[in-house]
This record gives sequence, C-alpha cells and structure tokens, in this order.
Amino acid sequence: MSPTKVLKNLSIELIFSPPPNNNPITLTIVIKKGQLLLDVVRHFMMENNIPCYLEVSTLSTIEALMMASLRKDMEKDVEINETKAYKIRSELVAKYQRHTIRYNDAPAEDIFPKAYHTLVHSPVSSIFDTFLQLESIYKQAIKDLINARDREMSLINDRHKVEVDDFEESGSQADGGLTKVIERQVEEIEFLQATSTSALEEIQRSQKQEYCNFVLRLHEAHQRLLSEQQQTIRLDGREIVLEVLNEMKNKCNLSNELLRLDNQYTNGSKSASRSRHGSISSLAEVMLPSPLISPPSSMPSSSNVDEKLIVNGNINEEIIKIKEMGFTDEQSKVALEMANGNMQEAIMLLLDNKKKVDAIIANGSALNSIPIPRRPSMVSQSQQLSPPPHRRSKSHSKQLQLAIQKQEKKGTWSPITFLQQQKNNMMTSQNNSSVRKLGGWINKAMENFGFEEENGNGNHMQLEDPRLVESFTISLGNQVKVTHNLRLLVSDMDDLLKSSNDIARDMAYRAQTAASLYSQDLTAIILLLTPKDWPLYKLGKSANKGFFERCKESTEFHFNNVENQLEAIENDYSLDGTSLQEGDFFITRHSNLPLVHVVFHLVIDFESIQKSELTHRSRVISGLRNILRTVNRFDISKISLPFLLLPSHVDVFSDQNLEKVLYRRGELVLKCTKGFMIENSRLPKHVTEKENDTKTVSFLLPKTANEQQFHDFRHLLTSTFGAS
Repeated sequence: MSPTKVLKNLSIELIFSPPPNNNPITLTIVIKKGQLLLDVVRHFMMENNIPCYLEVSTLSTIEALMMASLRKDMEKDVEINETKAYKIRSELVAKYQRHTIRYNDAPAEDIFPKAYHTLVHSPVSSIFDTFLQLESIYKQAIKDLINARDREMSLINDRHKVEVDDFEESGSQADGGLTKVIERQVEEIEFLQATSTSALEEIQRSQKQEYCNFVLRLHEAHQRLLSEQQQTIRLDGREIVLEVLNEMKNKCNLSNELLRLDNQYTNGSKSASRSRHGSISSLAEVMLPSPLISPPSSMPSSSNVDEKLIVNGNINEEIIKIKEMGFTDEQSKVALEMANGNMQEAIMLLLDNKKKVDAIIANGSALNSIPIPRRPSMVSQSQQLSPPPHRRSKSHSKQLQLAIQKQEKKGTWSPITFLQQQKNNMMTSQNNSSVRKLGGWINKAMENFGFEEENGNGNHMQLEDPRLVESFTISLGNQVKVTHNLRLLVSDMDDLLKSSNDIARDMAYRAQTAASLYSQDLTAIILLLTPKDWPLYKLGKSANKGFFERCKESTEFHFNNVENQLEAIENDYSLDGTSLQEGDFFITRHSNLPLVHVVFHLVIDFESIQKSELTHRSRVISGLRNILRTVNRFDISKISLPFLLLPSHVDVFSDQNLEKVLYRRGELVLKCTKGFMIENSRLPKHVTEKENDTKTVSFLLPKTANEQQFHDFRHLLTSTFGAS
C-alpha cells in the first residue's frame, strides 16, 4: 500500500463491534495535515486494542471520509469566493493597464492650460486677438441677459407699485386683495430670479465648453502647421482660425457668439489686402506714425537687406528711430537684419527676445557698421532723469512728470512724450482690438527710458487726484539685496475690481490678465469678511458684494466659478459661522477679473475700531503673515491689501479722536509686512527666471481719507521702510 498523507485536519468518530460480545464502542481518531495516514491508523489501533484484521477496513474508511470532507470544502470555497475572485481579477487587469502603455486607460491630462498658454504667447498675434474678440462677444451675451433680467425686474416692481397704490387709494383691503398682490409680486420676482439664474448658468456652461473646445482645436491646428511649415513661410493666424471654425461647423452646432466671430473672419477674408479692423496691426497703424511702420511689402532676403535698405534711403531713419527708443546702434542693426528690414518686427524682436539679439552681437554676427548721422540717444537722457544710483530708495510720484512737462514745452519731438501720448490714445481708443503686443512695446520702450507710470504696477485705477497715489522702491537684505515696490493709494477693492466701460481699455485689462495667467507674474488682492458673513458669503449677499458682481459679469473659462470654489472649501473643511476664526483665510482663483488672478479672503473679527485694536499677537496679523508667505511661495508678484485691515463699509475717518488708533493700526500692518520682507530676504533662493524681478505691495487707504491723512500715512510708510 502506497503511503498516503493527510490532506486536512480532521476528527473522526468510529464505531466498532469487537467479538465475542459484539458490543458497539465509539472511538475518536484525530488526524493532522501532513501526517502519514497509515502510521496514524496503526498507532490508533494499538492504543485502543483493535484487532489487526480490521486495519484495512479502518484505513479505507478514514481515507474516504477525508476525501469527502475535502471535496465539500472545495465546493464551498468556490461559491463563497466567486465575488472575491471577480474583484481580484479586476484589480489585476487594472494594474496591468496602469503599468502597460499599450493598454493604459488612465484619464487624459488636461492640456487646456498648456494649449491656451502656447497660443497666447504664439508669435501669430492674431490668434490672441481672436481670443479677446470671442471673450468680448461672450461677455456681451451675458451682459444682455443680465440687462434683460434687470429690465423685467423693474417692470414687475413698477407694475405692482401701481397696483398697491390703487388699493391704498381705494381703501378696499377687506377682502385681502392687497395681500394677494404682494404675494403675487414676491412669487413673480422669485420665479424671475430662478429662471434667470438657471439661464445664466446654462449659457456660462455652454460658453465654457465651446471655448475650451475651440482653444484645443486651434492649438492642435497651430502645432500641426508649425511642424509642417517651412522656415521661409510665416503662419497666417486668420487661415488657422477659419480652418478650425469650418471644422467645428461641420461637426457640431455653433453658438450665436462663435457664428458671429466666424462671420467677422469670413467677411474679413474678402479684403485680405487690408488689415483687419481691431487687429494688432491695424491698431499699430493708428497709433504709430508712418515712419515707425514699414509698408506691408514683400520682405527682402537677409543677404541683400543692407543694400536694399540703403538704396531706399530708409536705413538711417529706421535705425535712428529704434535707437531713440533706448536701444544701441548694434542692436538696431542686428534686429533689422533679423527682421528682413521690417521695422515693426524688429521692434517686436528687441522687446520680446532681446537676449537673442545680444547673443548674436556677442558671437560677432552683427552687421557691418553703416555710417549714420550722429544724434543724441535717449538712453543718456533717461539716465539724467533717473535718480543717483547710490540712493537706497526712491519715489516715482513727481520727478518724471516734471521732466516730461519740461520736454513738452520744447518744440522738438520727444520719444518719451510720444510714447506717453500714444499709450493714452491706445487706452482711450474705441478700437475693439487686442492691445497686448503694442501695449507691451510701449511699456518696455518706456522702461528703457527709466520711465515708470504711477499706476503701472499692476493696478489700473484712475484717481481723480493724482497726488493721492505714490510709489516707492526699497532694497532689503544685508548680503543679497531684494527689491520691492511699495505703493500707497486712496482706493478700495471695488475700484480695483471694477470693469471699464471703455471697450479698448477693458480689452487691454483682459489682455494683460490673460497674458500673465499661467506665469510667475500673478496679481492678488486681499478681501475681508467676518465669521457672521460666511453663511451667505458664497451667495454674494453679505460682504464684498461688488466682488461677486464682477465675477458674474463674464464666464470663468479656466477655473470653477467662485460659488463652486467656495462650496468646495466649505465641504473640505466643514466650515460654518462658528468654526471660522479670525486670521483664517481661503483662496479663490480667477481669470475673468481685471488684472487680478488670486483673491485671499481673510477673516477678521470686527465689532468697532476701539474694541478691535490690533497687536503684534493678534490672529489677523498672523493671518496676514501666512498670506505673505503664500504670496512668496507661489510666485505672486503683486498684491493689494487694505492698509488698516478694516471692512470697507466702516466709516474710518469720521471720528478724529480715532486717528491715533488708526495710525497705530497702520504702523502694525507696515511692520508686519516689513518683517516678513526681511525674513524672506534671508532665505536661500532657488535660481529662476523671475529671480531679479521685484514684488509690488499696494497699501489701500479708505476713500474717505483726505490729502492730509494721506500724507500722514505716507510719512508713516517712509519712516517704517526708510524710503523717501
């Protein structure tokens, strides 16, 4: 008999009837997995004096029982583990797909931000111009919907006011007619609000979906044509846009807004020889005089560019004009050569990619010197206008304005005056066009002169009294100097967030916001709210109502709308009015606010100015420090904050007895800001492209501040930071 091993642990009861009495006896045998069955049975029979002739029958009986028990266990395991086996199989397939490229089914990466950033900074400027036009059309559609709702609301209120007046004049209120009229008015208003809100959400959802689809298709076509094009052929943005629009029309139904854009491009293609109205090129022709823009003729090759320019007699004029914008002789010549003699492209090249020009000059690839008449460069003039280099800080409020006024009195042409005039014309022009490129040209050209406009540090507010805004530049740090710009102005957050009624100005704001959206040049503001404001805050019915109104004026194409962002924050942290504490803050992201990308919502516990006096240990000061750390961590270059950290609805300067309290409050905010700046200047920096760029902090005084109060707080700022 072959040895058989025990396959499972068993306890078996056996009944024997041994002779001579044949009385039945019950014996229990215990077998363990891994033992030899024959040895276990023989040991069992010897212990219990069982006759040896029963060995075979006992062994066969135990083996049969063991196999039957094992078979039942296997059938039971199959039934129980059916669901578990399916789960294990699914997990195995998922892991295989996740780690095998061929079968990978992971969700595709959202390439919309990358596609948008690529197209916005594409050398084909008409693509960015298209985005601005489409966003403007979308915004107008929402504005029309909101205006229709407001008109309907006004009609309902006027109609019910007449009905209520009629009831009051007649005096017949016994039958409850007046109550029914009021109830009907409430029902109509609630119904109108519900339907308009639903319609607004639907149009914003469809606009966002269509806009994202348009950007992705445009990016795909742009990249495909960019890889196929020859070096001598330039991409035509109009053709790319028309190709994508025709493709979308064949595959899906376009909205009225996108069809309107398609009609503009289709009608514009019939007159391709003219610059499209509203484009950057047409805007440039309006703003710049004819000598600064070369005619749209065929570009000469680089081999004979010098000869043709000299023959035409334009080289001297063009080089002089470029030099007067602050560039050197060699830079002007090399840029003209690289642009094949096109002055507009040469200026763009110097402003957008100056390092490339300097690299060519350094490698000895510059043009041979061409004799030109001597004319004083504005670089030396800008150096005369700038303050001495040994000064630790400087104020930009009045010095350059006086220099410009002196130049305007002269009869000669001045590039600084010209650029300032053209920029003002651009901002007040009614041209519905993108001004990103041309605005960048003028800004950078003015920077080459050492000129900085007062409101050029990220804020676009137009103050009635220009004396109530002033900017300073300070340098902090012992070994490594870190530069910061400080601005003091009389304003509130509603002014900073207010959209302009001027089409060109509003488009300029949106162009600058879009150009720096996915970059290290973000702009932030700080809004204040109290714990009591939180329950209705996300609905826009408590604090900062103007902020929520600005958010609803246009579609948020890049992030969730502000209500969804605040709702997500509430769900993640289980926030309510009691759990919020002073010093807490939360962040929302935006792409549809003028020149603002990030909003910090800081919680303050405010009762009155006397009861809410700040100290260096106050939680709101700790919250401000944490916000400044976040600003530095995520490369936010500009931030605006309330100087006194008081809600906007508080009448701050009505009581003269509180001026000392307000002065101490402002001093604490300044010291907190300076302390963080000094601490930040001591930290080791990682080398980035933005390492040498300065950060701008704007301190906003309430609009009720008069000129004397402004100068008092100006003195406080200069004494705290050592500015002048």
